[in-house]
Amino acid sequence: MAVDPAEIRACAQSCAAANVRRASRAVTKLYGRFMASTGLEPTQYSLLVACSLTGGATVSKLAEAFMMDRSALARNLAIMEKRSLVKVKAGEDRRTRKVTLTPFGEATLANALPHWREAQHAVETQFGAERLQRLLSDLKDLMKITARAPDGD
Repeated sequence: MAVDPAEIRACAQSCAAANVRRASRAVTKLYGRFMASTGLEPTQYSLLVACSLTGGATVSKLAEAFMMDRSALARNLAIMEKRSLVKVKAGEDRRTRKVTLTPFGEATLANALPHWREAQHAVETQFGAERLQRLLSDLKDLMKITARAPDGD
């Protein structure tokens, strides 16, 4: 069966998965440039923020919040724990593990916040603050919808 080149072009232009991933990589790269001097990757910064807000979330809750599988999150957390940014310890039962910021993690987060503000300001200035808020709202809706979508089986 021959593939229609016009259909393939339409797929490339309208595929939500490919386009959201491309946009995500571009935005992550921009934030990464602003965060470079802190020694944090944008994902690590986001994890520090989440740990600060939750005050000890479980690995499962963090994975759910970040739409990551537990093994990918565990790899990120292992790097952060090795750098003394977070502490991963047993939760209430043996199956759960809680993640908390260390004092060094808190100081690193405080040091990184102005760099995040600069990146955020650059995005808001170039893209528009209201437009960004609409985009973030739309992305939250898209995440909810795709989380409920039936499997392709």
